[in-house]
Amino acid sequence: MSAKCPNCGRPLKWYNIKADCPDCKISIPNYNWEERLEQDNILAEAKFAKLYNTLNKLGYSVYGTKLRIARIIMSFIPIIGIILPWASVKGDDTALNFDLLGIFTDGTNTIKFFGPLFKNIGSVIETMSAEGFSGPVSFTVIGLLCVLLSIVVLVIAFFLIFITFRRPKTNIIWIFDFIGIALMGTGAGLFCSVSSKIGAEPFTVADLTFVNAQASVGWGIFVFLALDLVAFTGNLLVSRADVKSDEQLEAERLERVRIKEEKEEQERIKKEAARAEALEREKQEQAEKVRKAREALAKENKN
Repeated sequence: MSAKCPNCGRPLKWYNIKADCPDCKISIPNYNWEERLEQDNILAEAKFAKLYNTLNKLGYSVYGTKLRIARIIMSFIPIIGIILPWASVKGDDTALNFDLLGIFTDGTNTIKFFGPLFKNIGSVIETMSAEGFSGPVSFTVIGLLCVLLSIVVLVIAFFLIFITFRRPKTNIIWIFDFIGIALMGTGAGLFCSVSSKIGAEPFTVADLTFVNAQASVGWGIFVFLALDLVAFTGNLLVSRADVKSDEQLEAERLERVRIKEEKEEQERIKKEAARAEALEREKQEQAEKVRKAREALAKENKN
């Protein structure tokens, strides 16, 4: 499709390289520039309005009220539960403690256990299958899996606070919290049931063999559950709280801008007044110096 002059509509050929139309002599690049500038301003204002709307919603959804600020803290503190002892399985010469970093316990911690578990995953699954997925190995491994999945779900729930900021009353966050709590509770229940599944015979989990085994639930898993309930409560309360409209948020932003500009203007006036006062003081000091110099000169002339 060939280009045309925007004023007279004359078709322009490839060799019409001048800025002016050959017929009406209008400057094509500058044609109707005021209207085009106005259109550009309208588009720019629309883009800024969209940006401000996004920032307003993000700020309000994350920290716009005291409840939402508290919700951020309440949703973050469950991470403390990651380093607490969840459960343990101990034998005469072996100890497996589901304490992520081994801060509170000795023996094989969760991090160290991952390597042997993945290395021997085939034999672990075979053992679980031989138990009918209801023996000590099954309950130990499935319990660990439930707790790890719970941690993943709770981390996702935390980041959903920022991802779902356009929907400040969404239920998806507390639903994820609920799923995380359910998985954590299932893991705790399985850990509690390991002892009842241990027989007189030794059993092996990955490359760890337990003789005269004993299993127990760690106090940390109950703290973890309590912290998860705190996060769940915070997100549930936020989903039920009233929210401000886009118009209210924009009005508040404009008010903050107005207050900021007023403060800046007051500071500018103060600085100008201080500068004028300094200049006036400098003039007075200079005038005083000139006066004293004249008086000194007059005394010398008399003498």
